[in-house]
Amino acid sequence: MKFFDRIVNLWRKYPRICDGLIILPLLGLILLSLAGSMTSSMFPLFMYDWPDWSLRAVVVTIVVLHMAPWIFRRTNPVGSAAVVVAGSLVHLVFGPEMLPSMIMVVLTVQNLAHLAPMWASVTGFITALAGAVLYAASATMMPKFWGAGAYSEGEIFEAAGAIYTLPISIPVIALVVLFWAVGNVQRTRRVRLETLQSRTEQLRVEARQERELAAADERNRIARELHDIVAHSLQVVISQADGGRYAAKADPDIAARTLETIADTGRDALDQMRRLLGVLRDTDAAGTAPQPGVSDIEALIATMQLSGLQVELHQTGLPSAQLPDGAELVLYRITQEALTNVARHAGTAASATVTLHWRDTGVAVTIADDGVGTHEAVEPADRTQHGGQGLIGMRERTALYDGTFFAGPTAAGGFRVHAHLPYQTV
Repeated sequence: MKFFDRIVNLWRKYPRICDGLIILPLLGLILLSLAGSMTSSMFPLFMYDWPDWSLRAVVVTIVVLHMAPWIFRRTNPVGSAAVVVAGSLVHLVFGPEMLPSMIMVVLTVQNLAHLAPMWASVTGFITALAGAVLYAASATMMPKFWGAGAYSEGEIFEAAGAIYTLPISIPVIALVVLFWAVGNVQRTRRVRLETLQSRTEQLRVEARQERELAAADERNRIARELHDIVAHSLQVVISQADGGRYAAKADPDIAARTLETIADTGRDALDQMRRLLGVLRDTDAAGTAPQPGVSDIEALIATMQLSGLQVELHQTGLPSAQLPDGAELVLYRITQEALTNVARHAGTAASATVTLHWRDTGVAVTIADDGVGTHEAVEPADRTQHGGQGLIGMRERTALYDGTFFAGPTAAGGFRVHAHLPYQTV
């Protein structure tokens, strides 16, 4: 099977060479078979006095013009047909009545219908029909003579008459119509195949684009998770380390508790990083654990309080429907990022309030700080620039669940982050 596949591939890759390997040996075989009878056919009467070599030259010319263009009939079907038409005109005027190469005329009609533009196909079909009628008229209405060795004896044949033109032209016309119909069937099949190949290529491109978009979305999701984990954990570690450094001089026990908090925060961040990277590696040994949700916000606030930030949690209302999968993680990450920004930018004396409000349409979380800190504290108007990536991540997370998000400075000088996520629709 592989052998034939290679032949088909070579045929498609080198069409001229393959057609030449077929037609050239056939051309040589026909010329050899006609070598002894080139001048013993019936030629038009006006060629009565022509020498034998000229009659042979006419026959060879006709056969070559009929068959040689088959070599480039795939790459230039119109040019190939034009050369065949030229050979047929020479045959019609100067040639003998029957030649084996005449089969190339109907094959050219089929090739035009298959590979050429529609105008060339129709033109070739009409030309072949006209040629069939003219050939029948020439054979029945033009006087002929036998070739070499015969015309010296005066064997001249008068025209048979126009009454025989129709019976001779009908079979030729039928052959032309048949081969043209076969070519049109091949054209239809070729166009359908090209359409399918084009559609397949289009689907392949669309599939690749979808994979690239999915990969980009996944990279963004992972980037948000890494940002939330690393930024929050490092902020807690930095705050504890700064506080423990000064407290250790007065109370060594505070330093020990501070180091314990730093160690716990680092272990928790490391565990979350391992789980995330384990999912990326897609290994069975990757550790799994529930994603943090609304119930873990209290523990998050307790951790932030250990770092020295004053945070209060308020909850109002009760859930009246189920949140979409992953929505609780979004609430947790928004709260985590907002509190991390407060600890980083609002100043050492700043305090924050986290309000979780369950509504009839969904759940809303609001993180607001008073922004009262030292003179080195970052102004609320500059908070967006310093925490830009975090705010972008919070906005993107909220948009994934068709929620609303707002972040900006308050009139009192602090900063407020608000997000609302709707319940899951049935």
